Amino acid sequence: MKKSIISVVLVLFPIAILLGQQGKYQRKSISSVESVWIKPGALQGLERFDYRFFDKMVDFYIELERFDYNILPEPMLSEFREQANLLTEITPAAIGRVLEKTVAARILDILNSDDVKKNRGLALKDESAFQSFAATKAKSLGLTVRELEMLLNSAYIYLPYISNMKQEKEAKEISVEIQGGILWYQLAVDPGGNYSIKMLVGAKTSGLGRASIGAKNRLTGKPLYKEFKFGKEVLKTTEEQYAQYDAVLAWAKNLGVKTKEIDAFKLQAQIVEASGNKYGFPLGFSEGVHLGDGFHLVEFEEDKFGNEVATRVGFVRVTKTGDNKEDPTAYTYATQLLGEKQDIGGVVMEHPRLGIDARVKLGFVTGMNIPKKYTEFDLVTKIQVLDDDATSAFGANLTFAYNLAPIIGVSQTFLDLDIGFGIPIASYTNEAIEGNVNAFIISGYLGVTKKLWFGRSNLSIGLGGGVDRLTMGGELLDSTFSYSINAVGIKAGADFEMLLNPDLSLNIGAGYKFGLPPMSVTLTWGNEELELPIPLDEYEDLKMGGFSINIGINYALGELPINIFGFLDPFKKY
Repeated sequence: MKKSIISVVLVLFPIAILLGQQGKYQRKSISSVESVWIKPGALQGLERFDYRFFDKMVDFYIELERFDYNILPEPMLSEFREQANLLTEITPAAIGRVLEKTVAARILDILNSDDVKKNRGLALKDESAFQSFAATKAKSLGLTVRELEMLLNSAYIYLPYISNMKQEKEAKEISVEIQGGILWYQLAVDPGGNYSIKMLVGAKTSGLGRASIGAKNRLTGKPLYKEFKFGKEVLKTTEEQYAQYDAVLAWAKNLGVKTKEIDAFKLQAQIVEASGNKYGFPLGFSEGVHLGDGFHLVEFEEDKFGNEVATRVGFVRVTKTGDNKEDPTAYTYATQLLGEKQDIGGVVMEHPRLGIDARVKLGFVTGMNIPKKYTEFDLVTKIQVLDDDATSAFGANLTFAYNLAPIIGVSQTFLDLDIGFGIPIASYTNEAIEGNVNAFIISGYLGVTKKLWFGRSNLSIGLGGGVDRLTMGGELLDSTFSYSINAVGIKAGADFEMLLNPDLSLNIGAGYKFGLPPMSVTLTWGNEELELPIPLDEYEDLKMGGFSINIGINYALGELPINIFGFLDPFKKY
C-alpha cells in the first residue's frame, strides 16, 4: 500500500516546443508520486481504506496514454503536507494557495535563480557542460541531476485531492460518498527567461457507491457484493469495500474527463485525408483514441487581444481508430455529423466524454391488461386499489447507454441499463384514496441498441429483456408497505434521433413490450421483503406489456457520480 497521501504532478516537455505546432499534439511527460492529498479526518466511518485500489483507479483514469510519467522530488512535498493538513476549508482556491506558497514557490526559486538561468542554455550548446553544472547545482539543492533536469523542463503542476469520504449504514444499505477534485497549474517562461505560475483548472467532482448487506443473486443464490470486477481482474470484497470501490471508480473516471477537457491536453491533429464527409488524421491507440470518440472541427483565429483561439466549425465521430502502436503511419478516420466540410490541413480537436449517454423519454403505453381484481390484497384489512381495469399507462424512462464500440469493434453499439416508471390509467377506489395507496409500474431492463447514422440523424434499433413490477404501496400502522406482482418482459423498439449539438439529441420512437405472466408476488413491510405463496396461475391474464410511443432527449455525459458499467472500461481496444 502506498504510504504517501499527496500527489503533485509535473507535466514536462521541452521548452523549445512550448508553443507547439498548430494542429499537432505534443506528448506530455508527467512526474508523480502516484497518490492524492487527503484531508486529515476526511475518511469518516470507513472500516478500512484500500489505498492500492485507489491508486489503481487514479493510474487508469487520470494517468492517460497521452502522458509519460516520472517522479517529483520528495523534499518539495513536506512543507505542502504540513500546511495543507492545517486547512479548515477545503476548496480548490484554499488548496491552491497552499500549493502556490510551497511547492510552486520552491520550483520558481530554483528555476529563477541566477545560476540556473545563466546555465539553462548549456543543454542546447554542450550537453557535457550542462551535466557538469547540473550535478553541482543539484547537489547544493538537495536534488539529483535528473530531478533538476525535470524541473528545468517542467510545464504543469497537477494535484488531485479528497476533501471528504463518508461511509453510512442505513438498515441493510451501505453507501460511500467521496468529495474532492483536481487542480492544474501551468508553469510559463517569459522571453527574459523568468518563470511564473497560474491556475488552469480548479474542478470539483464526487462519487457515490452502494451495496446491500446480505444481498444475493436471485438466479445463482451467490452473494452480490463479495467481488468487484475491473476488466479481467476480480477483487474479493466485503459490502463495505464494494461500496468504496464503486465510489472511487466513479470519482476517478470523472477526474479523467476533467483532465482531458483542459485545452493544453486535448488531442488535436491536422486532417491529412478528406473525402466528402470522411476525414483521416494522425492520432490513434498511442494517444488513447477509441472507436466512437468525438472530435470538433476547429479553425484558429485571433481574438481582440491578439490571442489565438480555436473556433468550432463542425463535429466528427471516429469510425476507425489507427493502430499507430504497430504502424506509426496509421491514421484514424472519422465521419462528419455537424458543420461545414473541411479540407486537408484543417484541424480536429478532442471532445472528451465518459462514453456513456443518458436518455430520458416520456411516453404512452397501450395494450396492457391490469384487471382491477389483481389490485386487491389483504394485509390487516382488505384493500382494492383500482376501481377500473387498466389497459394503458403514462410513463417515463431513464436509460444509461454505455458505448460498447471500443470493446467489440462495432461502431455505435450501446449496452443499455433502462429504468422505467409507469402510472396505470384507471380510477382509484375510495379506500385507496383514503389510505393514500398508489399503484405504479417499475421496470428494470438490460438491452442493446445499435445506431445507424445518416448525416446528423440516426435510426436507433434496440432489444432488451428485464422485469416489470406492478407495485401498490402506502403506509399502514406507522410503517410503509408495498404489495408487488413481478413479471419478466421482452421489448424491442426503434427511435429516430437528430443531433442538435455534439452532446444533445432529440428523439421520437415507438416500441413493443411482450409481457409474460407473473413469476412472483412479494410483500415489503418496512425493510423486510417476503415472497408470498400465492398460485401464480391466478394472475396469468395480467400483462404489463403493450405498444408504446415516446419522445425524449439523449445526452452524452461528461460527468456521472455513480459507476455504470465501469468494469468494462479496461476491455477497450478498438
